[in-house]
Amino acid sequence: MERIQNIPRELISSALNIDYKMPISRAISSLKKYPAIIVYKNKEYHGIVDSRAIYRAKSDLKFSSNERIEKFSRKVPKISNSTSIYDLIYYFYKSGVKALPYSSGNKITGVLERKTLLKVLLSLNLLKDMQVNQAMTTPVLAIDSRASLAQATATMRNKNVNRLVVLENSRFAGLITNYDISKRYARVDVERLPEMKSEMYKPANVAISSIMERNAKGIEYNRPVAEAVRDMVENNISSLIVLKGGRPIGIVTVTDVFESVLARQRTEPSKIFMSGFDEKTYQYEDDAREALKSFSDSVERLSGIDVDYITLKVKSTKTKLYEMQVRVSLGRHGMINMHTTKYLFDDALNDLMIKLKHKIIKEKESILTHKREILREE
Repeated sequence: MERIQNIPRELISSALNIDYKMPISRAISSLKKYPAIIVYKNKEYHGIVDSRAIYRAKSDLKFSSNERIEKFSRKVPKISNSTSIYDLIYYFYKSGVKALPYSSGNKITGVLERKTLLKVLLSLNLLKDMQVNQAMTTPVLAIDSRASLAQATATMRNKNVNRLVVLENSRFAGLITNYDISKRYARVDVERLPEMKSEMYKPANVAISSIMERNAKGIEYNRPVAEAVRDMVENNISSLIVLKGGRPIGIVTVTDVFESVLARQRTEPSKIFMSGFDEKTYQYEDDAREALKSFSDSVERLSGIDVDYITLKVKSTKTKLYEMQVRVSLGRHGMINMHTTKYLFDDALNDLMIKLKHKIIKEKESILTHKREILREE
């Protein structure tokens, strides 16, 4: 994989350095000017905070002005002018942040923004020969425009997703994202929006039709991934609705793009990519890899559908639950995304594979039905 040598200063954005004790109110104000904040503790790099990190940490949309910025920081790797593009992609993919701290020597001098890396991928032609349907996530999760804000946030939380397609009369009408909701309604207690001060405001009373993005960008499933990335960069967005004949069939996100590049550039023969294992879960890593490998082999043998790769993200929570998210790339048949939460690691993994098997069977039935329709027409 190529390296970016001596990253031009023009690619590095300014960032604000802030002490870990600083209140969240100042951070929210500062993030209107800077793409990210570098947090220091005892004069040492402690982590990074961007707008998404703040809003993702608060599902109830409420902040106390006295909360410290430390609570929202995340320690991600520092990069330099010798960091490989592969590592840059991997760090963004694994962390989900919008910027990575850039160091020159021992000093952090700014951040490399995620959108800047997307521009680099385009300029180096690293997205060549990739189509949207090879990177998208399916199935598309949708909600009716008459649903409430409370219903939308609950659906996203339960399905572990950050965005929903909005339908009106069963037709694509727009998009609503967790970030957009939080950006509009999450405020520290001293600066509530006018409508939030009213007794009329309750998440259950706000229809998503009043806050959704009606001009959400879409792209046809057979278009190049490079075209999708160019649209994201030019419109400063992180996802596109994937359409087939005007009908939404999936979503392609920046994370999907990074994942596809990593999978295509892999040097090992394995199709299994796993992340999130820590001191509590590392003991399960080898067994999980073998289970997913066996699952992949059985899917290809029994269904005849090729599995391009499988990614597994694991997270152990404070409530002793295991959260797992698995994504399976079926090549030209798209991407399948599943999530589960269980008290036992094995139960969570087995639950995911059962769900995946049922979904892939449905996918095969859909393919066979489509072929039969074509034969009848001929």
